[in-house]
Amino acid sequence: MITNGGCRTSVLWAFPTTNEMTTPNGIGRYNHFDGGQSIYWSPATGAHEIHGSIRDKWAAMGWETSILGFPKTDELFGRTTKARYSDFQGGSIYWSPATGAHEIHGSINVLWVQRGRDKKDGLGLPTTDELSTPNKPGRYNHFQNGSIYWSPDTGAHEVHGSIRDKWAAMGWENSLLGFPKTDELTTPNGVGRYNHFQGGSIYWSPATGAHEVHGSIRDRWASLGWETSQLGFPTSDEYAIAGGGRRTDFQNNCFIRWYPSTGAQAVCNSVPKF
Repeated sequence: MITNGGCRTSVLWAFPTTNEMTTPNGIGRYNHFDGGQSIYWSPATGAHEIHGSIRDKWAAMGWETSILGFPKTDELFGRTTKARYSDFQGGSIYWSPATGAHEIHGSINVLWVQRGRDKKDGLGLPTTDELSTPNKPGRYNHFQNGSIYWSPDTGAHEVHGSIRDKWAAMGWENSLLGFPKTDELTTPNGVGRYNHFQGGSIYWSPATGAHEVHGSIRDRWASLGWETSQLGFPTSDEYAIAGGGRRTDFQNNCFIRWYPSTGAQAVCNSVPKF
């Protein structure tokens, strides 16, 4: 059994199954051992062991020629019960019995690390590798408690909970909202939560749930002070009304309606106010 920095690994090293070999990229050295275990060395990272499902994932990605490069740590315990991980030059692979082994790298990994990696009150462990979005230039990882999405225009931002559920129901980044432009944030009045997106916003409060708001109606609501205005939080998504108009309902018996001829107008208690 070997140890690394006081963190004990449960690997019983047996016999090498290869001589020490040069890696295909010519940079490092390695030995494979019985039981699906290996030690890899490079001048930049030193020697580190890798085994089990994390090794299998790394091998499937192309070993050290993958985007991850060489391992920078042995396999270590995560913050979550039964989670394990190895850090690499270009990212990490995390494993747990519930999620399996998944890689995370680049800007998405940077944000996840800033959020505390797999801490219990955060996004949790990755449940996918980093993947390409289906129809627009972007990347994402899903996690146990949310997602991080990245695009060239927006960077990496997390979305979770009821706001994520609403965005997913609308079609993710293929919806009119596009990619998130902010992480989920607390509203200035401390009551609700929101994410801004390329094409609008989703606002949530305990009393109203999660609703999208966009376009001229969103612009009007913003000009009035968002949820701190008399209108409060949206209680509906935007929907069509007679005469070619659009409308979003808000708290306090208010709504904002829009017509091509009049623009967006706020109405409270059946009386135009703003």
